Amino acid sequence: MLLSNNTENVITLVNMVDKLSGIDKVRLAINLFENLGFVPNYNIDNFIKLFQEVLLILDPNSKKLISNFAKYNNLLFISAKYMELSLLEKQKFSVEMLFNIFQYDFNNNEINIKVNNQLNVYDYYYSLNII
Repeated sequence: MLLSNNTENVITLVNMVDKLSGIDKVRLAINLFENLGFVPNYNIDNFIKLFQEVLLILDPNSKKLISNFAKYNNLLFISAKYMELSLLEKQKFSVEMLFNIFQYDFNNNEINIKVNNQLNVYDYYYSLNII
């Protein structure tokens, strides 16, 4: 975990995200960053594009299919729990989720390099001003 002052709700959700596969982490990140519940002072469109590119590498058929998020029970549950968080908790969870993806080894050198070069977790964190 990146932040040391997380609430129990955030810690619980981060632990759930830790147990997800790489592709599910990316699916969840796309869904949550498209529906953050707050307006960050940071251009998150780059994150969404990056996650979509990574998803396309992990699942080439993902672009051809309409995603039915309901078939991913864990992702649906985490998304529902995310909606219950306060604004500060949502901000902290979004940082933790990005950091989780940043640290994750996708077992694909192209994806790992892309994520390490383009996922600016610390810049995003500082833009939120939640220190």
